[in-house]
Amino acid sequence: MFRITSRPSLTPREPRPAPTAPHAPCTPAQARTLILTGRAPDDLRVDGALDLSGTARLHELPRTLECTHLNVSDCPNLTVFPDVLRAASVNAARTGARELHGDWLVRGPVDLRGHTHLTRLPERLTATSLNVSDCPNLHALPDGTHLSGPIDVAGSGLSGLPRGLRAPLHWRGTPIDARAAFHPDELRAADILHTRNVTRRRVLLDRFGLDRFVREVGGLIMDRDRDAGGERQLIMIPLDNDEPIIAVKVHCPSTGHAYVLRVPPHIRTCRRAAAWLAGFEHERDYRPVQEA
Repeated sequence: MFRITSRPSLTPREPRPAPTAPHAPCTPAQARTLILTGRAPDDLRVDGALDLSGTARLHELPRTLECTHLNVSDCPNLTVFPDVLRAASVNAARTGARELHGDWLVRGPVDLRGHTHLTRLPERLTATSLNVSDCPNLHALPDGTHLSGPIDVAGSGLSGLPRGLRAPLHWRGTPIDARAAFHPDELRAADILHTRNVTRRRVLLDRFGLDRFVREVGGLIMDRDRDAGGERQLIMIPLDNDEPIIAVKVHCPSTGHAYVLRVPPHIRTCRRAAAWLAGFEHERDYRPVQEA
């Protein structure tokens, strides 16, 4: 005989919580919503470019992030970046980052300029080019930095590149050598005068210093007079294929220290130079109680 028994009623299962994000790649719009609402998974893949630039309420990115182009520039409160990042390009200029870690594989450029507090880059960073200009507290690059193109070091705290990195050096987009980038004290005035490229020459002059350049080259004194600090001189230094350097040399009445200040090339007198430096377009409007 067969015994027939009633089957106990099954307690319905509680529905599983919906995943915070699909395992398949999500759209850029979905990714933006997930990240800004704090519901992004640790591993986020985006089918397209992810643009979060200028978002003040952005504080962190997923631990692993893959997208085509990542733009998080001008996000001042963004401090947490991915440990694993895969992208075609990265624009992360001017964020709140202080340290970056992990493995970044970027098929194009990486822009990290304008980070005043950034002290560390990812241990492994691969890109075509890197911009760390105006990152004054970044003093070294990790040995795992690999670049196929240039690195812009203008205004950074770098004093050299890792031994194994042979990347061309740029200064705000202008190619320069290691001496100009990291050892401007070794430059000579003749190096500037003999540089034919105008843009490069201007970078070298900026690195060299106008005071030092005028002191070493001399120049033609176009005008001289006196103010409260003593004698003033208007000096001209001609340059090949460029407008001449016109500068006024003045002395501080309190300390006696000499300063050399560049003025526009149309200026021909010390008083006109002083008026221009004071913000006056016309010399007749410049009537200081005491010139200094």
